[in-house]
Amino acid sequence: MAHKNSSLELPSLVKQGGPNTDQEPASAGDGMAQDGPSTQSELWATRYSKPRSVRRYSNTLAADVNAKGVLDVDTVKGCSAGMTARPDGGCYNACYAATIAKFRGIDFSTDVKRVVHSASHARRIERAVRAAPQGFFRVGTMGDPSLAWSHTVRIIEWLASLAVPVIVTKHWRTALDGEVCRLVECGTVLNTSISALDTPAELAHRRRQIARYAALGGVSVARIVSCDFNGDTPEGARMARVQTGLFADYGKDVIDNPLRVPRTHKLVTSGVIRVRVVKDLASYRTISIAHDDAYVGHCDSCEDKCGLLSCGTNHPVPVEPQLRLFQMKDTR
Repeated sequence: MAHKNSSLELPSLVKQGGPNTDQEPASAGDGMAQDGPSTQSELWATRYSKPRSVRRYSNTLAADVNAKGVLDVDTVKGCSAGMTARPDGGCYNACYAATIAKFRGIDFSTDVKRVVHSASHARRIERAVRAAPQGFFRVGTMGDPSLAWSHTVRIIEWLASLAVPVIVTKHWRTALDGEVCRLVECGTVLNTSISALDTPAELAHRRRQIARYAALGGVSVARIVSCDFNGDTPEGARMARVQTGLFADYGKDVIDNPLRVPRTHKLVTSGVIRVRVVKDLASYRTISIAHDDAYVGHCDSCEDKCGLLSCGTNHPVPVEPQLRLFQMKDTR
């Protein structure tokens, strides 16, 4: 299958990226996936720490295996839309990515496109994606790719022949039909993050995007940010009904993603949700778990695999090397 504009020129990619405040990494990754708070108390304490000078994310595209064993290739770092919608901590005032960014002294409210700076850099990314430990690479861990759909689509077209692309997004901006079709042709698995905690307008919009991607032939998964809602409170009971509807409507094409929040979060202190202490990798965290079979832990043992189990046997994957990032003129 052929795509128009399949070659991305190096100068245009560099111009599209944000200011590069960090040095270019010596490897495919920038080390950010492993650099963060080691305990839950340390993580949540960042919400109440004194402000310090912040920097923007680097504009260098990276391929990092995170602590849970998934290869992340974020085309965008930061999330201006989520932070604008909920300035006090991002989505649901509990955005894990925003909290980690604050811990690192990074401005999460500024979007930065991640770009390739050289042919050797591109080859390092390709090697990392080809060796993806779970057989897929994920876009949308520390930022929302919907904030730069065109850029995201071109990066995925480049890398889709090496591993299955997975996008995680809240659809802050709506992709064009042509962009969606190109993602479908690449075999991209779309994880739409949705929750009973969303506003009615957000819920309706995200439901439309889930249906739209499926209607155009793509593998569309509802990534439900779930909670153990307290039905004894009016708001808890209302949200529990919404959540039950989400799980019922999307059936097997669902990923149950329990909300991780501290006991001091307003949803907990007001009695809307309940939390329990659960071991997550090497740490114990307070998590609101609606279903006892919801998976928490390393991705090696996860059955969902970010929606890969929803892929059929005829799942499309472009044939290498139909899409290349560079037309290399030298072979050094």
